[in-house]
Amino acid sequence: MGAQVGGMYAAGVPLDDLASIWRSMNVGKVAKTLRPTIPWSGWSSGSQIARTVRSLVGEQQIEDLEIPFAAVATDLQSGKPYPITRGSLVEAIRASLSVPGLFTPVWKDERLLIDGGVTDPVPVSVARQLGADVVVGVDVLVCPEESSLGGIPALEPRERILGILGGTSDTADDGPRRFYPSVFSVLFQMSTVFQKQVSLLQLALQPPDVLIRPDFSPNPPNYSDVKQAIEAGEQAALAAIPEILRVLGRGPELRSTA
Repeated sequence: MGAQVGGMYAAGVPLDDLASIWRSMNVGKVAKTLRPTIPWSGWSSGSQIARTVRSLVGEQQIEDLEIPFAAVATDLQSGKPYPITRGSLVEAIRASLSVPGLFTPVWKDERLLIDGGVTDPVPVSVARQLGADVVVGVDVLVCPEESSLGGIPALEPRERILGILGGTSDTADDGPRRFYPSVFSVLFQMSTVFQKQVSLLQLALQPPDVLIRPDFSPNPPNYSDVKQAIEAGEQAALAAIPEILRVLGRGPELRSTA
């Protein structure tokens, strides 16, 4: 999402237009976007997303953008971050959002690329390499404990014998009800845990000048309903304005995005 929002902003697309597209998403549109594909290197080819991005930015090249921009992907072979700073903006965005298992990897620059968030969730160093004197980082990773994790309830021996499914509420005596999540739930939760740990380590080593961290705890974002997530982001950004102005007061105007 960082590559999509940053790339469109750098290309001159009004953010209100992008917000309108995501606000119009529903289960049907998400299903169309995530239509299964073959070969089986990912659930979806991501072609629908690429078409949507192309309809807004056309065939713009990254090196021609007025604002310096980099879409950060991950080189699947080397396991290292790979900032894309030249070539098709659409291809760069598509490569950067290749969430493993969800979207197929993308071949670009003789590399097989996946989601940049796997290795560099908040690419502060990339923004500085682009020439930014002041970096405003945005950490939108949901904390693992905020994720909605559920599945098929695990039956106790007595329930299996009688064919009775007990309640799923927590009790002081028995503790939380046990369940078996789907393989997709396990993989996505694993990714959430991994990316959050990587993000915390990187932010400790290379902190931005200002860090915006939206609070998604009341309603973690999902593809079919982003309204709450957009509002949480707006609130966090507005709250950070005084700190951003304070930092900008001692340095050149921020012009780079990553």
